[in-house]
Amino acid sequence: MIMKSYALYIFVVLALFSCNKSKNTISGDLTNKAGVIEIHRCFCMTSAYRYLIVIYDGDKPVYYNPVNLAEDFKDQNYKVVFTADLLNDSSIVYTNLANDALVEEFKARNIKLINIDKTAN
Repeated sequence: MIMKSYALYIFVVLALFSCNKSKNTISGDLTNKAGVIEIHRCFCMTSAYRYLIVIYDGDKPVYYNPVNLAEDFKDQNYKVVFTADLLNDSSIVYTNLANDALVEEFKARNIKLINIDKTAN
């Protein structure tokens, strides 16, 4: 009986650690999508800013990391309309714990912007 309990414990632990921390990703067409620029800051050796585009699938936020975002768009809460190509990789977005340790918060799918325009804020 004890062996079955240990086996179940190991199975549960492995299942929990194998969970993917990726945020939702809408597959398919990213043509003329409305989104918002969101800044994620991580206090590491050099303070790093990650500018993400957030769109909503219903009430769930979906995060994308634009690899070619122009400086003009690097500001919090810009509302944008964009067209992009999904890339085959993702970027890790980190956060700091209270003791300044870095931990992976989530992964955001990388995109290459084809067109982006600001809309009224």
